Amino acid sequence: MFKKALLGGVAFAALSLGTAGASFAGYDVNARIDALENELRALKSQVDARDAKIEALEAKTTGIENFPKFDGKKLKITSADGKYSMELFGRIQIDASIADQDDLQNGHDIGAGVELRRTRFGLKGKLGGDFEYKIEAGFDAPSDSVDLEEAYISYVGWDPAEITVGKFKMPYSLEEQTSSRFISFLERGNNNVFAPGKNLGGGVSFGGDNYGVSVAYMFAGDLVDGSDDGFEEDNGIVARATVAPMFDKKGGSLLHLGLSSYYLSDQDGTARFRQRPGIHNADRLVDTGTIANVDDTWSINPEVAFVAGPFSAQAEYAWTQVGRTNGNSDIDLHGGYVYLSYFLTGESRASTYKAGSGKFDRLKTEGAWEILARVSYLDLEDNGLVAADRGEQTDYTLGLNHYFNPNVRAIVNYVYADVDHPTGATQDEEAHSLGARLAVDF
Repeated sequence: MFKKALLGGVAFAALSLGTAGASFAGYDVNARIDALENELRALKSQVDARDAKIEALEAKTTGIENFPKFDGKKLKITSADGKYSMELFGRIQIDASIADQDDLQNGHDIGAGVELRRTRFGLKGKLGGDFEYKIEAGFDAPSDSVDLEEAYISYVGWDPAEITVGKFKMPYSLEEQTSSRFISFLERGNNNVFAPGKNLGGGVSFGGDNYGVSVAYMFAGDLVDGSDDGFEEDNGIVARATVAPMFDKKGGSLLHLGLSSYYLSDQDGTARFRQRPGIHNADRLVDTGTIANVDDTWSINPEVAFVAGPFSAQAEYAWTQVGRTNGNSDIDLHGGYVYLSYFLTGESRASTYKAGSGKFDRLKTEGAWEILARVSYLDLEDNGLVAADRGEQTDYTLGLNHYFNPNVRAIVNYVYADVDHPTGATQDEEAHSLGARLAVDF
């Protein structure tokens, strides 16, 4: 039995070996090795070609780290080291208005129509890290020419101070310091008639987390294109200080206190103050006329703003004295405003406040609605004045603002203007106006 099993196993093994031998007999091992070697050589060629392309690309992009950087959210380009930059900015404000002016006198008119209130473009940026620049030109109605709005250079390497030389906005008044892109109404309050505007000069400013101080000296001269009322012929000191004893940007709370003042020496011996009734496309209803024998002008303007969540209140009042020569009595003028604001959609003006410069800036939101009310008063009457349009003007304004996004805003204002002229001057006047603005800035 054992012999039969052994013989059977040997026979099966012999049969298996014979079958396997038959299978290997048809397989060329050397040929397979050669094929694999060819495939490896082809892959190596592809790798070498890829490496060559990478080296070529690296050669072409050598120094790319020194290329300027583009800001995807602004029209701005900055050098790789961050020391130089150039940013394009601008604004377009289109106004429309209608008015009931049956009770206006002395040929006064409030226009019904459309105007380009402001159209401005400019460049700003850094120079070498410690210097900054800004140049802006624009067309502001009713001017028929393009004017240089601002052109200055600032040194910012002396932290926290900033030194500025050129044509820039003089440090006076909260609303004046707040850009026309961000003011709450179509036009600023009546105290703005006393603001020296943008003039050629030099100044220094510094600020911290809750305070700011600015002092400037403005020059008179033919190269200066100042405000409408002739401040380009004055030189002197303008200063402003602000403090925010309560300020929580995220919590939506703010108490802003400020004081600005100037003393200007008049170079041409004349001065004039006049004002429109809260709508730009209108005649000036109160006017001192040209004041002669002017020696100097002095003004002081306290300011306050309070914000609690969506609610805010703001007020300013300016007292201005025109000093005169040749035995003429000085002239005292004054005016100001108070307004209330409420965001129906919950935003807060505290989020826009810049403590170091004591002003309000851009509201970064979409779809916000704001309602407002303002009373603005101006007294351009004095015993030393003889102009027919001298007098007092009170503007009552209701407003509605819609913020489509941080760069596009619609403003609607209803204004009732009540003007009292003294006996012997123009008869008393009143007018109802409705104005609207579509404003875009970048």
